[in-house]
Amino acid sequence: MKKAAVFVVIAGAVFAVIQMRRRRTGGARPSVWQKMQEGMETMPEDFPPRVMFDNVAAVRENTERILEVLHESSVSVGQEPAGV
Repeated sequence: MKKAAVFVVIAGAVFAVIQMRRRRTGGARPSVWQKMQEGMETMPEDFPPRVMFDNVAAVRENTERILEVLHESSVSVGQEPAGV
């Protein structure tokens, strides 16, 4: 009976810690990309990993813009884009 009581107390404590972390982060877990972005923001501007990360972020944004333009142009012509 003591083992069950100890297990319940430990499980309650673990559950409470998890709930506190969720409230602190707003309920949603940050993605790997967001975690990397937060870590890179603390590094100096000329630090090589940060320069690479910033370049990857810029390429990602440009790719998203290009895909939007391609989608808009194919929709305006009346064709459904291939692969969507």
